[in-house]
Amino acid sequence: MNNKLLPLLVLVGGVIGIIIGSLSPALTQFLLPFGDAYIRLMEVVVLPYLFSSLLLGLGKLSPSIAWTLFRKSWPVYLLLWGVTFLFLMVAASTVPLVGNTTVVDFTASLPSDKGSAKSLVDLLIPDNFFEALSQNYIPSVVLMGVIFGIAIQHSIKPTPLLDVLTIIRNACIRIWGWIVYLAPLGVCALFAESISSVSLTGFAALSIYIAVVLLSSLVLALWVFPMLLTVFLPLTYREVLSGLREAFMVAVVTSLSVASLPLIQKAAQQYAAKLRNSDGEEQQQKEIIETSLSVSYPLAQIGNFFILVFLIYAAFYYYLPIEKQQLLELPFVTLLSSIGSPTSSIGAVTFMANWLGLPPGTTNLYVETMAITRYGQVITSVSAFAFVTTTVTFLFYGKVRFNLRALIVLVTVSAAAFSGIWALGSLGGTHVPLHSEVSYRAASLPDYVQQLSDANRLSSAPAEKSPVSSEDPQHQTSDEVSARNTIDRIETTSVLRVGINPEVMPFTYTNNDGRLVGYDVEMMYRFSESMNVDLEFIPYDWQSLASDLKQRKFDIAVGGLYITDTRLNTLTVSAPYFESPLALIVKSDRVQEFKSRAVIAANKDLTIAVFDDPVLIPLAKRSFPSATLRVVKDYNNLETMKDVDAALWTREQARALAISLEGYSTVVPEDTASRFLFAYLMPPDSPGLAAYFNYWMEQSTNSGVLQDMKRRWISPADTEISN
Repeated sequence: MNNKLLPLLVLVGGVIGIIIGSLSPALTQFLLPFGDAYIRLMEVVVLPYLFSSLLLGLGKLSPSIAWTLFRKSWPVYLLLWGVTFLFLMVAASTVPLVGNTTVVDFTASLPSDKGSAKSLVDLLIPDNFFEALSQNYIPSVVLMGVIFGIAIQHSIKPTPLLDVLTIIRNACIRIWGWIVYLAPLGVCALFAESISSVSLTGFAALSIYIAVVLLSSLVLALWVFPMLLTVFLPLTYREVLSGLREAFMVAVVTSLSVASLPLIQKAAQQYAAKLRNSDGEEQQQKEIIETSLSVSYPLAQIGNFFILVFLIYAAFYYYLPIEKQQLLELPFVTLLSSIGSPTSSIGAVTFMANWLGLPPGTTNLYVETMAITRYGQVITSVSAFAFVTTTVTFLFYGKVRFNLRALIVLVTVSAAAFSGIWALGSLGGTHVPLHSEVSYRAASLPDYVQQLSDANRLSSAPAEKSPVSSEDPQHQTSDEVSARNTIDRIETTSVLRVGINPEVMPFTYTNNDGRLVGYDVEMMYRFSESMNVDLEFIPYDWQSLASDLKQRKFDIAVGGLYITDTRLNTLTVSAPYFESPLALIVKSDRVQEFKSRAVIAANKDLTIAVFDDPVLIPLAKRSFPSATLRVVKDYNNLETMKDVDAALWTREQARALAISLEGYSTVVPEDTASRFLFAYLMPPDSPGLAAYFNYWMEQSTNSGVLQDMKRRWISPADTEISN
């Protein structure tokens, strides 16, 4: 493959992936392993490369030269990092932070201390280095690598070790060089998966993120750092860009910043030629440049710092808050986690997403966008390498000077450029978070599913009892009809009748177009297709649900229904497909008042709203006997219920509602043992339908269809049931 064509092929692969994800779920499922393999191959050599690079870059220096370079270079690195994070925080400020903690789960087996000082110490100083390696604790690996590298400087004859480290580092680079050729296929698979499972509003947000990163990286790489050189060194802007032109081109073509290092060294030597007073200084300058460049490679890889912007976008994308303490620590943790090449940032994202409490899918999301943003990240790092290497060399010889005019031009143009980027990025704040109610209301079924019945709407007509077939040779009575195999009736009429409650987000609800959508709705469309029958939705009331099923007014009931002893004994129940604990929807500033049942019981004036549901009402009485219950039809007007302190539901359903209400959160009290298993209910004595449905669900799970549905409709952080 021609390296110069690789960026174009990656772009083509992404476009093809978008088309496949939109039109062909089957082909999307086929491609999924290729996307997973691409990510794993990119990650597998991150830590070997990272550790060997740190040991090699620091270990090969003599202590005296290392100390001299440290004294000369630390102000340069501080300036580099400070300028970079200043601009990154401007870019990240375009994202509106999620203010409220959406779900507060007091039932966690271990108290969370993320964001605390202890947590940060644990990230930096491991008690077991090999555990840190296995757990992908990037900051610990970096800090230990620096300590070991300094220790190696004081070792006797470390050359054989350094030779081994050089071989390991070069092997990692070579492996990445091979893997990069898989990028078009890997990106195609990842984009197909993303498009098939992400709402249009969510994808729009990522598009804004990609634009912000690309534009910010271009400004930093092609303007800010080259101009900083002209502020402190006797160089012109044109001279700097001319020297780095080849380095930029090679980095973009290969998408590897390491490939540009020889060309950066060449450019730095050209710049430093102005310093020579004699030919004898040339060799010394070369050694200073080589050493500075070697150290700058792991420490000035600022293209990786863009993961800070990504993580803040990801928090908004998943509608999850970042604690204030974590926001303060984020630049520091990003700095420590971003050592290495752009590819090594994948491991940093995995680590930091876990630290911030973001879903596991965050890494995949980053890899999808990195297929495009990595080119901007790479040239930014190349520009930073050149800035550090050249400036440190001039400082070593005491040839730094200050150009006020160049600084004024730099600040003026940079401010204008980033104001434009900020204005563009702020458009991302107008989109709706992925899991908000507005986004849910704007959601629709996938085109593939919607085509099964474009005209299908919620039926308001009352359901009739199943009639006695005049063709039945047994001339069954009404009582005998109730025991008849449900699946026979479906096959005879070619209609699957589904009982539904359209107010149970995200399982069954009506969107802005008046169509029934949600996890359970899509499930029924797919199931009816497998039976090759039509689909009819029939509304039910909570109190009459059991009797409606016994009278066979519909064949299966959906809508976030729970498994209970009564339902198991009187109805036919499918295998469970989801699990969620009991939760309360409360004002965010009153979360601590609902920490436990004991705390709740201590408040004698508490009023809890509950659905007119035969399952929830008895449960509410048992769980909160001291509270006053207010039975309501739904929670649509919870904000206006002035005398209600909380509303009872399951965690996932409560979460979907709390997100849509300003100032509300979902609380799971710490000693609430009640957990709900979600299932589908069928008329009594319907073993044939239940057996077929359970088998079909198992096959759909194995093929990845149900996992894809859960990613789109249900939060990935919740507990799932494996069929």
